[in-house]
Amino acid sequence: MKKFFAGCLLSLIVSATMAQNTLEKLDLWVVLEPDGSGIVGEERHAIIGEQGTEGYIAFNNMEDMQVVGLAVDDEDDEDYIFEEEWDIERTREEKARRCGFHRTDEGVEICWGLGEPGERTYNIYYKLTNLVQAFDDYDGFCYSFYEAGTSPAKEMTLHIVCHHDSLTLENAAVWAFGFEGYKAIRKGRCEIVVDGPMKQGEAVIILLQLQKGLLNPVSKVKGSFTETVKRKALEGSDYDLEDAGLDEENMDPFTMAAPEEEDTEYGLLIAILAVVGIVGYAVREKNKEEKTYLERQAKNVEILNETLRNKKLDDLPYYRNPPLGGNLLLSGITLNTVDRLSYFLDNIPDLKVKFELRLLYEALILRLIYKGQIQVVSETQNGKIQKLFRISEPAEPARGGDLTASLNNERWRTENEMDKNEAIGSTVIKNAISENRGLINDAGIEYLVQSLLYAAAGQDHLLQPKELEDYMTNDANCEEWRPLSIVLDILAEGTLKNNQLKKDNVTQVVGFFRYLKDFSLVGERNLEETALWKEFLVFAAFYGIADKVSKDMKKVAPDVASMEGLLQSVQLLYEDFLPLTTSLYSTIRTVHSYQTASEKAALREKEARRERSRSSGGSGRSSYSGGGGHRGGGGSGFR
Repeated sequence: MKKFFAGCLLSLIVSATMAQNTLEKLDLWVVLEPDGSGIVGEERHAIIGEQGTEGYIAFNNMEDMQVVGLAVDDEDDEDYIFEEEWDIERTREEKARRCGFHRTDEGVEICWGLGEPGERTYNIYYKLTNLVQAFDDYDGFCYSFYEAGTSPAKEMTLHIVCHHDSLTLENAAVWAFGFEGYKAIRKGRCEIVVDGPMKQGEAVIILLQLQKGLLNPVSKVKGSFTETVKRKALEGSDYDLEDAGLDEENMDPFTMAAPEEEDTEYGLLIAILAVVGIVGYAVREKNKEEKTYLERQAKNVEILNETLRNKKLDDLPYYRNPPLGGNLLLSGITLNTVDRLSYFLDNIPDLKVKFELRLLYEALILRLIYKGQIQVVSETQNGKIQKLFRISEPAEPARGGDLTASLNNERWRTENEMDKNEAIGSTVIKNAISENRGLINDAGIEYLVQSLLYAAAGQDHLLQPKELEDYMTNDANCEEWRPLSIVLDILAEGTLKNNQLKKDNVTQVVGFFRYLKDFSLVGERNLEETALWKEFLVFAAFYGIADKVSKDMKKVAPDVASMEGLLQSVQLLYEDFLPLTTSLYSTIRTVHSYQTASEKAALREKEARRERSRSSGGSGRSSYSGGGGHRGGGGSGFR
């Protein structure tokens, strides 16, 4: 089953043998069915260590609700075996790629096996019956969708969608409790964004009030939603009761007409999806923006179908040289375009690889090592040998050949008020592109990254990873290098425009990945070709398989190990150079969110507008307190 979203990246590179389990990011989607049930899809990005055997989500205080239709898969699209009765006493190996229900005295738990340690993604699908209840005045619910137990989420977003993206400020209102963050009804749906890492015991409790007739819930409750649910939730919260309509004597429910009866074919599709539990596809079908994006990419879709449709990865031909003449950035954007579009299409192979900014840094640094622009030196400090990195003075290349003209920019040029980096609007982005005009290509980005490292290294030109972080504590330095961070983010998130994707480019990028992945199986290469092998390892780093490819090279051509600076540089990358690549990635991401004084002032004004509207049930901040009388909750995590 395809993953919900392309790409969001982990901010740190970690060892698969780390001791603790952490939930790096939780993306949660809820599709409200006409009968009031909710199809839920959770995508949990985690770093799994050696401890524990299973993940769990507890459902307590459910009243007339039930959890049904469980399905789990992971980053390999491997469907987990479902067990109606989950045995928590088994080993990690016995629970691997299995899921099930564990009944408790308080309710029920969804459980799944952790499996192998490392960076993992667990996609969890289930259905909540009777989530929305019908009251005399409104329909709605107050429900705890997430309660931070062990390993609280570092990032979390929640999206609640209704049929035909029909939620508006005229027919719905939302309040949020138990966390610091934002809530809004926008673009036809309810969106929740949590500020920063959550703490154990915090919860994402949502009060959603719906106009009568928008749904037809099967769960009927006598009495007023306003008095039996809404008042309990809002009392003791940061919201103003009078502004929320609770202290008015004669409150009338919405008087808008009910929406037209939904399309029969669409309703049948939703019913089928509820049975099989494929909430990801349901959400995609409901997302009008993504449909429009797909239509605009019609030519690229045609090329992708012609190249990859009805094939497996192993069916694709090898390409035996660095793709696109060794162009890293164009290879990455081509790969990202394939990944984004294959998300929408059936019978397209999962390539098991995508363009990641972190891996681009590794490839660029390895290439700079091979070019002699970065040299690794040893220094004894306090009796310990420490690796330092001598950065040569960069020489600016000739400008020209920017890639941004070929990019589809709809994903990154529009300012989005729900984004964390709200001050990074279209004007700032245009200025960043203009400032780096002619350098948005392989040679230019190599030069800019080397320039950053050179500046951070100081007068001795010897760089320690911590020096880079210290260098960016200065506001002037952050402002100077923010354009680079924005350009790199554009390259990581951008896809090729319609008519820009080429069949030959796809076969080269995918074919070379397959060739490197199977390097030890392909057979020995002629040693006359070893001049190319450094670029082979640069692209292996770009694909995230440099460590494997270097070991394969030793197998097929042992003499290559004696080549000065070839495999030794890969070893440096994965041992001594790891702190620097990690620091480079995290530092540039931090710089991306830097705000000037004027941007901070604009953000404060926007925040003030949000505060003025926070009790309206529309856009605004959440309330840390309140949320009483909610259903659900019980914690989740790893154990």
